[in-house]
Parts: sequence; C-alpha cells; structure tokens
Amino acid sequence: MVPIKLTLKNFMCYRDSVPTLNLEGIHVACLCGDNGHGKSALLDAITWALWGESRAKSDDDLINLGQTEMEVEFEFSVSQNRYRVIRKRTKAGLRRAGQSLLDLQIATPEGFVPINGNTIRETEKKITEILRMDYQTFINSALLLQGRANEFSMKKPAERKEVLANILGLSFYDELEKQAKNCAKEREINQQRLMNDISLIEKQLEQKLDYEIRLQSIQKALDSISEELKKQESQLTLLQQSKKAFELKEEQLKDLEKQIDNANKQIRMLDSRAEELLLRIQKYEKILSSYQQNSTSIKTVLQELAIKEQNMFEKRENEKKLSGQLDILSSTNNRLELEGRELRGKLQLLEKGEGECPLCGSKLGADERNRIIANYESQIQDKRDKYRANLEEIQRIETELKALGQEIRRVESSIIIERTRLERQAGDLDRQRAEAEELLPKEKKALDDIQKAIEDWRDNVKKNAGEREKLLAEFATFPSLGEELTRVENAYRQLQEQERRLREDSGRIQESLRRCVHMETEKEEKAKELRHLAEEKGIYEELTVAFGKRGAQALLIEKALPEIEEEANRLLGRMTDNRMHLKIESQRDTKKGDTIETLDIKVADELGTRSYELFSGGEAFRVNFALRIAISRLLAKRAGAPLPTLIIDEGFGTQDSAGREKLVEAINSIQDDFERILVITHIDELKDAFPVRIEVVKTEEGSTFSIC
Repeated sequence: MVPIKLTLKNFMCYRDSVPTLNLEGIHVACLCGDNGHGKSALLDAITWALWGESRAKSDDDLINLGQTEMEVEFEFSVSQNRYRVIRKRTKAGLRRAGQSLLDLQIATPEGFVPINGNTIRETEKKITEILRMDYQTFINSALLLQGRANEFSMKKPAERKEVLANILGLSFYDELEKQAKNCAKEREINQQRLMNDISLIEKQLEQKLDYEIRLQSIQKALDSISEELKKQESQLTLLQQSKKAFELKEEQLKDLEKQIDNANKQIRMLDSRAEELLLRIQKYEKILSSYQQNSTSIKTVLQELAIKEQNMFEKRENEKKLSGQLDILSSTNNRLELEGRELRGKLQLLEKGEGECPLCGSKLGADERNRIIANYESQIQDKRDKYRANLEEIQRIETELKALGQEIRRVESSIIIERTRLERQAGDLDRQRAEAEELLPKEKKALDDIQKAIEDWRDNVKKNAGEREKLLAEFATFPSLGEELTRVENAYRQLQEQERRLREDSGRIQESLRRCVHMETEKEEKAKELRHLAEEKGIYEELTVAFGKRGAQALLIEKALPEIEEEANRLLGRMTDNRMHLKIESQRDTKKGDTIETLDIKVADELGTRSYELFSGGEAFRVNFALRIAISRLLAKRAGAPLPTLIIDEGFGTQDSAGREKLVEAINSIQDDFERILVITHIDELKDAFPVRIEVVKTEEGSTFSIC
C-alpha cells in the first residue's frame, strides 16, 4: 500500500479547514513539528480510514472537541490499482444513536466507483484483502512505532525468542497449544468415564449366568403349574355346570315368587277397585231414590220467587211514576226561573224610564207606571213561591226514589242469586239422575267382571305356590355345592396367581438377559470408543508438543531467523559500507558440554566478532534499525503483502549528532527499497536532512500542515 492523498475534517486536533495532504510524487519526506501538534494524528487518520482502528478507545473520542461529526478521505495505490476510502462518523446525541459510514472506491477511466460490501464489516474485510494485511500487521511492519526499534535487540538472549514470538504473532500457537491440551484433557476425562462405564457393565454382566439358571428353574415350575391348572380347570368346569343348573332353578324360583307376588298385588288392586265400584253403585241408587223429593222442594221455592218478582214489577212502576213527576216539577221550575228573569228585566227597564213605556214607547203616567211595577213584582213573588214549593216536592221525590231504588236493587239481587242457585241445583239433580241411570248398569257389570278376575288370580297363585314347593324340595339335594365350588375356585386362583408371578419373574429375567445382550453390544461400542479416544488423546498430546515453545514455534523461529539475518545484513551492509555483519545463534554450548536454547546476536566489524551487548551508540542503533526493518519485512511477507511504504514514528532525541547523521544515512541507504518513506520527528536538525518536509503546526483554529 502506497499512500497518495489524505483529507481530514474534524479529526482529532484537525478541524474542517485543513488542506489535503498530497503525497503523490514524494519519495522520502519528513513529517515534523512540535510534540502534541498532530503528527501522529495523521497516522491515526490513515489506520482509522482503512481498518477503523487507532490509538483511541472509541470512534467518538476521535471527533474534534465541540464537533458532532468527522470524516477522513484516504487515497492509496496497491500494485497497479488506485483506491479511495471515505469513512465518516456522527456522534450519538440525546435522541439519536451514533452513525458510521464507510465507502470503498476504485479508480476507473470514468472516475472512482464504489466497490462496497453489504455492511461496514464486509467492506473492511474487502480493504484487508486488497492490502493483504490487517491493522496489527501494518503497525508491526510498515509502521515503526516509537520505542519499538530496539525492542528485540535490547532483551536478554534468553528473552529474545519470546519477544520475537510476540512480534511474529506466535501467540496464536500458544492458543492452539492450550486448545490441544484441553482436547487431550477432555479425551482423558472421557476415557475415565468410559472405563468406569465398562467396569459397571462388566459388573452387571457377571449376573448373566445367574439369570439363565433362574430362568430355567422358573420354566420348570411353570410347566408343573400348567399341568395342575388343567386338572383344576376340569373339576372347576363340572362344578360350574352344576352351579349353573342350580342357578337356573334359583331363577325359576325367583320367577315363580315374582309371579305369586304380582298375582297377590293384582288381587289387592282388584279388591280395592271392587270396593270403589260398590260405593259408586250405592251412591247412584241413593241419587235415584231422593231425586223426586228434591225436585218438588225446588219447584216450591221457584213459585215463591215468582211472587217476589211480581211485587218488584209494581215497585218499578211506582219508580217510573215518581220519576215522571220529578221531570215535570224540574221542567216547571226551569220555566218559572226563565219567566222570573224576564219580569225582572222589564222591571229594570221601567225603573230606568222617564214617563214612557220601555216596551211600547207610549207615554205613562206615574200611577200607571207604579201600577205596572207593582203587577210585575206581584208576578215575580208568585213565581218564587211556586218555585220553592216545587223544589221541596223535588227533594221529597228524590229521597223516596233513592230509597225505592235501593230496595229494588236489593230484592232483585237476592232473587237473581236464589234463582241461579235453584236453577244450578235443579241442573245438578237432572244431570246426576241421568248419569246414575246411565252408569248404574255398567258399574254393576264391571263389578261382576272384577270379582271373576279375582277368582282367576287366586287360582294362579295356588298353582304357582305348588310349583315353588317342588323347587324348594329340589334345593335340598345341593347342600355342599357352594362350599366345594368356592374351595376349587380359590385353589384355581392361587395356581393362577403363582403362574402370574412366575411369568412376571420370567419376564423380568428375560428383560435382564436382553439388557445383558444390549450391554455386551454397548461394551463393545464403548471399548471401540475408548480406543478411538486413546488415539485422539495421543494425537492431541502430540499437537500440544507441536504447538508448544519447543515445537512449531521453535521451528518457525528457526525458519524466520535466516530470513531476518539475511535482510538485516543486507540493510546493515548498506548503512556501513559492508563494514558490519551480524549473525543470530539460536543455540549454544555450555561449559558442561550441554546445548541450551538462546538467541545471541553476534556482530562482526573490522575489529572482529563480538556480542551485540558490547556495541553502543550509533553502531548499536544501526543494528537495532536493521533488525527492526528486517522483522517488519518478514511480517509483511508472511501476510502476503508487499512493503512499498515505510513510516518511522520513532523518537531520535536520545541520539547525538553523529547518531542522527547515521540515522539519516541509514534511511537514505534503504530508500531505493521503498516507494515512499515518511519519517516523523520534532528535531529541527533532522528535518533539514530530508528533501521534503511536511510541517505540522497548531493554531487557534486547530492543527494544520504545509509541504516544503
């Protein structure tokens, strides 16, 4: 991967007015500026854009303080293709969740076109496949982080293998070793479980012979019981047949007793019915004998009622006469009242007039006028007297009419009630006489029929009683049948119960034998599984050794050492004009003649071959630098990725002027091996040694940079 362009917006210390960092055409450049101004933040922007990884704990921590969103656009090339990655992040708010966006594009003649996956994770996987390295491989190969250049060489020889294993990512084999151990332990546990199961099965199978012997004994007993059951069954059949015959006669006896009981019930019922008929016959005869006497009495009372009705007719005539008189008197009073009003009207007119008649208009003298007034007053008084006399007569007649009406209604009501009673009584007598005359012969015939039926039922009872006596005499011949049958049935049931228990025992033993057969098969299967587990356990134990420190890890380190050594010597030769050469030894002999594991670094120069620990200053730094570059290239090669870019984020403040010059010489000596080299430093003396400087400064508006 070769970086080309980097554009930032609100990323860490950079805001939205930052120019695009264009690295196209730059071979070696120095990224310089004071500490904390944002040099390493540019590297964080590249790794976050590609893998979503950085030094920060979370993506929201990368957003510029006070801002809610950020964006990084990174353009790079791999082989002959050019790509662009755009990654954005919006911070979570009170009512919204944080959102991320990732867009992967490839350059075409028509411009950049997206080649995203369905999700951000799928797109990140595509980026890793294009780069052929993940974040961890990148920061351990193309990127030399501060404080890690001498991480390998400064360790003790005995610790260098562990450091190299960590750098090479061999902890993966530690996990495999752990898994292999766990698998071996699991097989061992399962082996023990299977052996316990097999032991338990063998213990249970020891009872198989006892089961077979017991089964034979039970079968003999069953054969003996079967013979005895046949004998008992034959005897039981004969007794049961006798019992059935006895029970049949019992049923006959019960039937006879039922018939006798039923006949007696019929006799009692017919006797009761005969008594009822006799009573009704006597009643009808009594009705016929007293009908004439009652009829005569009713006729006498009806004649008396006729006389009362004639008297009532006379009273009604008198009531009509009085009502007529009342109407005449009322009419007369109405006329007198009208005439009186007319006279009073004339009198009022005379009293208002002045010498003229108010009716005819003729002249009246005073005497004539007084005479007429006196005449009118006399007539009015006469009419008043007649009105009062008539009113008194009306009141008298009304009183008499009221009393007469009450008497008429009382007598009429008593006549109606008495006549209704007599008519109903006469009707009842006629109906009873007709009913008695019709039913009396029928009831007498019914009584004769019932008396004959009673005689028939009594004959039936007598006959059935004779049959019952015969059956009772026959029952005396079966005195001990019940006891014998009970004894034989009990003996038969006991034999059946013995047979049932024996068959249950036989079934249980046969089931136990079937389980034995199943357990024998299960034992074979478990033995087979046990052998398989033993094989697997052996394999996992071998894998535990193979994945351990002395296994594949040691082999991988042994295989990696010649590559590291060759690459380091190539770089070291360039940096020292072939004056220095190193050799890495993985084993050495002890004074006792034994061989121990180690990782010694032997360095040869014009003065001879010495251990790395005897070198210091610039020479040691060049050895460190060569080894670190060699290890980085090895990591990139193992990941299947080329290493065209080298980014050195290393503090060189501990180096003196000569050491810094050697560093620059070392970088210049390897520049042809890389398409792009970026060196990050805050030392002014170093930045002037590079042809291109990317100067980072921090302003009130945030960090920015310029290319010089």
